[in-house]
Amino acid sequence: MGYLLYILFTLFSIYVANIRCEFRRIDLVSSNKDVSWTLFNNRTRVAGTVPGGVYSDLQKAGVIADILSGFNDVHTRWVAYDTWTYAAHFKVAENELVSAVSNLVFEGVDTVGFIELNDVPIGTTQNMFVRYVFDVKKYLKVGVNELRITFASPVQAALSRSNKHFTAPECVPDVYNGECHANQLRKMQVSFSWDWGPAFPSVGLWKPVFIELYDTAIVRSVTTHLDLKDHIWDLRIVAHLESGTSTKRIQGYISAQLEVDAQQSIKIAKDVAVITRADGTAEIELNMSVHRDVVSLWWPNGFGDQPLYNLTVSLTTHAKDDEVSSKQIRIGFRTLELIEEDASKVLSNNTAGKGLTFYFKINGYPLFMKGSNWIPANILPELGYDEPTVDGLLTAAQDTHMAMLRVWGGGVYESDYFYERCDELGILIWQDFLFACAMYPVDPEFLDNVKVEIEQTVIRLQHHASIALWAGNNENEVALRGNWYNTAPEFSKYKDEYIKLYVDTIKPIVENLDPGRRYVVSSPSNGLESEREGYIAQNPYDSNYGDTHYYNYVSDNWNLNIYPSTRFASEYGFQSLPSLQTMATATKNKDDYRVDSAYSAHRQHSPNGYDFIMNQIQRRMMLNESDPRYFEKFVFYSQISQAMAIKAETEFYRQSQSDWYTMGALYWQLNDVWQAPSWSSIEYGGKWKMLHYFAKSFFAPVLVSPRQLLTDKVDVYVINDRLVPIIDGRITVDYYNWTSLTPFKSQEFIANVELLSAKKETSINLWNLNENEIFLRFSLHLEGVSLSPYNFIFPKPLKDIKGLTEPNIKITVSKNFYKNKLKNFYIYAVNIEVDAVVLFLWLETNSLEGKFDDNGFVVTQPQTTVNYFIPRMISVKELEKRITYQYYIN
Repeated sequence: MGYLLYILFTLFSIYVANIRCEFRRIDLVSSNKDVSWTLFNNRTRVAGTVPGGVYSDLQKAGVIADILSGFNDVHTRWVAYDTWTYAAHFKVAENELVSAVSNLVFEGVDTVGFIELNDVPIGTTQNMFVRYVFDVKKYLKVGVNELRITFASPVQAALSRSNKHFTAPECVPDVYNGECHANQLRKMQVSFSWDWGPAFPSVGLWKPVFIELYDTAIVRSVTTHLDLKDHIWDLRIVAHLESGTSTKRIQGYISAQLEVDAQQSIKIAKDVAVITRADGTAEIELNMSVHRDVVSLWWPNGFGDQPLYNLTVSLTTHAKDDEVSSKQIRIGFRTLELIEEDASKVLSNNTAGKGLTFYFKINGYPLFMKGSNWIPANILPELGYDEPTVDGLLTAAQDTHMAMLRVWGGGVYESDYFYERCDELGILIWQDFLFACAMYPVDPEFLDNVKVEIEQTVIRLQHHASIALWAGNNENEVALRGNWYNTAPEFSKYKDEYIKLYVDTIKPIVENLDPGRRYVVSSPSNGLESEREGYIAQNPYDSNYGDTHYYNYVSDNWNLNIYPSTRFASEYGFQSLPSLQTMATATKNKDDYRVDSAYSAHRQHSPNGYDFIMNQIQRRMMLNESDPRYFEKFVFYSQISQAMAIKAETEFYRQSQSDWYTMGALYWQLNDVWQAPSWSSIEYGGKWKMLHYFAKSFFAPVLVSPRQLLTDKVDVYVINDRLVPIIDGRITVDYYNWTSLTPFKSQEFIANVELLSAKKETSINLWNLNENEIFLRFSLHLEGVSLSPYNFIFPKPLKDIKGLTEPNIKITVSKNFYKNKLKNFYIYAVNIEVDAVVLFLWLETNSLEGKFDDNGFVVTQPQTTVNYFIPRMISVKELEKRITYQYYIN
């Protein structure tokens, strides 16, 4: 009995000690009722929000209207030219001042700010991507404290720096309706506008603010380094400590506990005795051996599961009472390499065998990367971290078989939640550092700013299984070599500055903190070949090396034969307009719904963008300007054209795995920041364009993919992205007249395709066929199981076809619906009956928040069923009434 009491007393003592000695935190966010924020300038005073920003707060207070409506991106620009102050009042108790360390922490300050605490200046900020920590122990007082952050106009601050350190280009094109000198500030570059987004150069505290109170040190971040040797994972763990600047020596012990399969755990610990740097930081390393049998491999989406394991690092220091600080992360066990080796090792073709490969090998397998490019989820950075929005976009990527997203270099480093969800969903991240489409200054102040940014970013993100690659910038190598910004007269100067920033400054930091991942200096780039050529290759678009960005607005984008070969396509795309439903959230003025309206011109930031869209429509489809539904059809046909163009280019890249070893296709772009023409597959607000539905098919794990050649021959490829081969699969080619739902001819071919490969299985000829009267449907089956979605060849442009008739369409909803409890939505079966071929049948549900599992499809049989998913129950009759449709017809 005495022994039991002793155990209970010991446990209680440990519990009380941990309660007493855990470091404390005073949250200065708006959700804390004891904190009040105010936003003001010389004329206006409103309630402030943290995390938040000036545009969202002024809009919330009714000072400005909806910033994404009409022309308000320009009408509210005065906000960006003014000086704004955020002020907070908060209370500090006497017992909160006894800690040896009192640090004021800003997770994100946008951007140029002057900080005062109780009327005492304590510091400045110049980088929205950096966490700022200020020792404020001697400035805090018992009772009410006041914190002020005064923000300079980002437009004026950028101009001021440009006057001292001008770096090309001076401004964005006029059609962007943007601001100048974005490259002078370490701020979200797109906030000054882009060819797909408006200018909102915001200021504010876009991430949390808090005061940390402790005696010795805390574990700020944890990085992990994995190496698989035989059956053992060597796990090197680095705890990144932070302390007050007055504390120089940390003593105690540190432990790491990893939870593994079968509810087991592995724990290691050691004594600590470290001296902090002048800024109060230090690192402690731990090494753990993990047998491969107690953990499972992490795989990208579509190739396997994504098991994640909790790793907790705890620091116990011997100052006063034992003080405990812990950090928990989740890690995945996987190997990942970017392979740049002699291409002849994988290809015997004399042409394709030249140069170097560029592909990702994961867990020993070369995997084709399917995916897209990610831009900020909102033009206002504090809203871009909204978890439901982020989750909706990432699950939409997962649903369409994407295994990689490229976080583009003109946005922000995304939230912890974003990368955690990517870990969970199996979406690898190609992470650009935030330099895009510009040359950048290299004065000491700028470089010192960048060093802190890169170091903090790599340390924060490095442990994620989803991080695949670091890239120094977006398009700056090709911009310099291609003289995009009239830099040719000073080429040597700009090249030296380019190397100083991306090679001499950023590269060593990344390689020191994360030696296991590849850092490429730019995208696109020739990778190792660019490095061999002094980091600015003679032809950064060389198809024998690295990655490429390819855009072609003048050729026939439905034709697979126009696209150039590449080892890895990291950007490609074509524009479309958002749906009328999404457009209505920005304007309800009927006069705006014309291609030639002032509103339409204002929203189109790509020079000649509407001309390029019309050119593509007219190449393939019939659209008459006298049609009373002209604008509605223009919008719909633009989405058809975009979907077919990206389908063609993507399938070309997937086919090219067989003869060029193309190993990636990331189209531009996944999402939007406002309701405007863009390259996105998902509209602002989350509505899927036709392109995103098409992605579900052209990224399918198994795909039969035809390519019509100029000789009227059709090559038929089978693409197999699975870890098992296809043995004796059956390709079926059905030949249809446009007049009938019954094929007039069918052919079958046997398909045998190795795992993770593409293969040209057969060729067929269209000779002696009247090509404007027919089309071909392709499918692939294995032992009665459909492996591939339907695919089609339209031998002639749709505007020239003969026999397509107006269909009669009947849509009913099955009375038997059910709830998917795992994903928390209701599923309804929607039955479609037709009496003729229907091209690009597009279903809508009039503002309901659900979506179909397929849309924009070609109907070739009398009855078809698609599923409709909605997060709430609705009556069958109501859903039937809500469903409308449109389709293509000459």
